[in-house]
Amino acid sequence: MNGIPDLPETLQLIGDPTRIELLTILIDHRYYTVTELSKRTKVSLSTVSYHLKKLSIIGWIDTYKQGRNVYYGLTNDSLAAIIESLMTISAPKKINSYNQKKEYLEIKEARTCYSHLAGELGVGLFEFLIENQYIENNNHEVSISKEGVTFFKGMGIKAPESLNGKLCMDWSERKFHLAGSLGSALCSAFLRQGWIVKSTKNRSITLSASSPEWLKSIDRNLKLIKNHDKRSGTQMKKIGE
Repeated sequence: MNGIPDLPETLQLIGDPTRIELLTILIDHRYYTVTELSKRTKVSLSTVSYHLKKLSIIGWIDTYKQGRNVYYGLTNDSLAAIIESLMTISAPKKINSYNQKKEYLEIKEARTCYSHLAGELGVGLFEFLIENQYIENNNHEVSISKEGVTFFKGMGIKAPESLNGKLCMDWSERKFHLAGSLGSALCSAFLRQGWIVKSTKNRSITLSASSPEWLKSIDRNLKLIKNHDKRSGTQMKKIGE
């Protein structure tokens, strides 16, 4: 007979630095081979395989074999949500190199959070949908308006009124972005339309030239706000000197 969940064992599993790094890579909703994960983590093939086996035993890792290659991915988006939530309450790592800073800024600007959009762009998108009354946020409950149904259908999302929108606290922005089946459908539509492009190096994304004007305007507004904040910060520094 099984008793209550063994939480200490679970915390021990995700407490290993290599395992948590693997899980963090896998929350971009893509599958990777052991070789690819070894290169990303800078850990040996045997060590990566060992940790993937550990995570597979508890049902967190899904495997798919195609030809000679075995691909690894997360089993569901609930795990990604847990990892993102832990990142929200975790102290930030110290950045020690230019490449680390570059990757952080790319991920902070726009990234995938398993199957939906996060970072500055994800938060900006959520606020755009609220401001234009395509969705409503009532006491942390997301609902779709009639105008929203028409808007989402216009980008090829089928039966958006049946989709579930959820809030997800963005670890880098400390604001909400859109998750749930609606958030996933939006991200999928953007990829399908070629409006966003995934990075091959990390889980950051960029807008493509073919993205619609309303989406580009969100990105432009975010850049204007950042530039304004930088100028204000510089002016305050000069005043304090």
